[in-house]
Amino acid sequence: WTRETKFPHSVWAAGRGLIALLLPNFDVVDNLWLEPCSWEAKNSGSLFCLHEDGSGTGEPQESSMGAWLVYVGIGCTKITKARNEGSMYGNAESRSYLEKKLVFCFGSHIAAQLLLPFGEENFLSASELKQAQEIATRMVIQYGWGPDDSPAVYYSTNAVTALSMGNNHEFEMAAKVEKIYDLAYEKAREMLKKNCQVLEKIVEELLEFEILTGKDLDRILNENGGLREKEPFSLLHVDYKEPLSRSFLDEGSASGTTFLDVAA
Repeated sequence: WTRETKFPHSVWAAGRGLIALLLPNFDVVDNLWLEPCSWEAKNSGSLFCLHEDGSGTGEPQESSMGAWLVYVGIGCTKITKARNEGSMYGNAESRSYLEKKLVFCFGSHIAAQLLLPFGEENFLSASELKQAQEIATRMVIQYGWGPDDSPAVYYSTNAVTALSMGNNHEFEMAAKVEKIYDLAYEKAREMLKKNCQVLEKIVEELLEFEILTGKDLDRILNENGGLREKEPFSLLHVDYKEPLSRSFLDEGSASGTTFLDVAA
């Protein structure tokens, strides 16, 4: 695979790795690497991508039903979940950790916006953007961790039924989900724009060597004047100008059951 085909996958991996590195007390970046060949199985019309940690990008090749085939060109990241915050209460995640995780979901997407050629669409971050929507929805609906810092909880996973409060109320909840989603996007964009030189250098070295360790990333960050975020880290301090995403509000008359389903 060529430098040209490697490039978008390098940007994807670099965006994920750098955003994790910049977030304080967040998950640990072990490795970023480019895999020239990986394996894919096609069964019952569905494609299953097999990688070491489940995080990667790829371009599936045509094959007959049930055949094994090669996944040509894939970017991979190995990031270990932090225990200092993310798992401090067993499997429960703190608000601070979820806010950081929400910001992390935008790393590869924004890296592509900053570095890919103008007009080139990025499809590699689709699953991470979906995860960001799910996290934002869960924070507002299930935990009451909205952008207004309201303690109200609108849904519980062990509830027998869901209580509907009407379309207007559900529209308000959608607006809160959209706002915290956009706050995370703005924060991630601000972080990567401040560290664009670091991002470019990570991509450059990943293209050359095809694997970078956490120590390599620390070195690149220090050599290029990288600026890490500091505690206390909160999305409530982000300057919010106007909505960037419209997916939550485009269907304002729709039932809020969608949000409850995501939160579940």
